[in-house]
Amino acid sequence: MKILIVLPKLTCGGTERSAAELANYMAGCGGDVSIVLMYNKPKFYELHPKVKLIEPNINQSKISKYLYIFFVLYFLRSQFKRSKPDVIFCLGYIALSLFSSLGLKSKVVVSFRSSPTRVRYPNNRLLNKIYKIAHYLMRIRVDGVIAQTKMAASVFGKKYSAPVEVIPNFLRKINKIEAERENQIINVGHCAFEKGQKYLIQSFAKLNAPDWKLVIVGDGPLKDELKLLASELGVADRVVFAGYQKNVDLFLSKSKIFAFTSIIEGYPNALIEAMAIPLPPVSFDCEAGPSDIIQNGINGYLVKVKDVEEFASKLQMLIDNEELRKSLQNKALQIRVANDLKIIAVKYLDFFDFIYKGRGKK
Repeated sequence: MKILIVLPKLTCGGTERSAAELANYMAGCGGDVSIVLMYNKPKFYELHPKVKLIEPNINQSKISKYLYIFFVLYFLRSQFKRSKPDVIFCLGYIALSLFSSLGLKSKVVVSFRSSPTRVRYPNNRLLNKIYKIAHYLMRIRVDGVIAQTKMAASVFGKKYSAPVEVIPNFLRKINKIEAERENQIINVGHCAFEKGQKYLIQSFAKLNAPDWKLVIVGDGPLKDELKLLASELGVADRVVFAGYQKNVDLFLSKSKIFAFTSIIEGYPNALIEAMAIPLPPVSFDCEAGPSDIIQNGINGYLVKVKDVEEFASKLQMLIDNEELRKSLQNKALQIRVANDLKIIAVKYLDFFDFIYKGRGKK
């Protein structure tokens, strides 16, 4: 098969990493794979020499963002017609790819990387309505859907008359670093509303653990607000805002507990990466993601979203019981097998093959 992966850009991010590593794996196996980008931005991820990278040769800053959409449509259409791929795999700004592929023989597989109930433009009702209408009209162009969780598959199964396959994210290469573990709870994520770190700081403030600290790795618009909250709750001296870090594995390797308070997710890479170190996780049971990864009480704990008291209780249990931490983290380590790149990539290729051979439509 000739596979063409489409996404907005190849900057730092979970979707971008998934696209790059999947393309690299397929190219390494001798596959014919290309990546088409909608924006010409700096590339964060390295690609296999056999992966063909196609990007627009235009300065987007000189064009209004609304006019640029029309250019993207033209650019994608021309690349689809020139490349004539067997399967077009769409990641991000999916409606643009669907519209650009109308009338072509290529099969189209889509994968939404955030929560299936996420409101795309929460502060703009008009844009949100346009977004919904565009996806509704373009649904006829979808030949297959890859969902990251069972919950997402249930939602997409009702929206599209095409097969839906559940394929979780694969695990990146984890660099386990020999470092002395500290009395440290760690959270990795963008300091933004959906990551819910304010609930984590509130939970941390309730702990009876004066010799423990909380480390938040990540930047974002709410960072200053979170610092103020830590100060108001009297734990500012024990909450470390580490900012963006390239070597996240070092911070994970030095910690003893992973705390995950997202209130909305697709399939959280940060969670599976922490479990692979391994760390015992405590996570909010948000509507998609954690419940597909954590078996409550076996390889971690699931807590009702925004339940600060229960979250603090589970953290306290792990702080007080080293044997419990070791038991959970030993089970958490099995994520390395379940989400191995080779296993997950084969699932992608099998599904692409299934759709390509015309067994896609219900």
